[in-house]
Amino acid sequence: MTKNMIKKLAEVSYTKEKLDNKKVKRISRSLGREDLKVYIKDLKTMEAKKTVIVTVATDKGLTDIKSYFNKIYPSKRVVFTIDESLLTGIRVVDFDNIYELSLKNFLENAVGGSLND
Repeated sequence: MTKNMIKKLAEVSYTKEKLDNKKVKRISRSLGREDLKVYIKDLKTMEAKKTVIVTVATDKGLTDIKSYFNKIYPSKRVVFTIDESLLTGIRVVDFDNIYELSLKNFLENAVGGSLND
């Protein structure tokens, strides 16, 4: 099976912009090992393109942050996580774009090294 055919299978694995588990199971049963690897890779890439991960240092004001990012990315699924190592600030991962506005990032860039060293 060609990579384009497998990519099309990954595209039809969605129902109403959400991954359909029944379709995925049916398709994955019919694929060989190598084709299954390509299929899973395509699904992961498609999911990454449809998801934005927002990481904050604390849950303080999280409801305002959630509403703000849901307005900015209305066509994507927005996932919120808390990472206290950011110290303060925010990190946004939109597929292969990473935006980090945090005290930890600022200090690492100012010192020229990692704070964990």
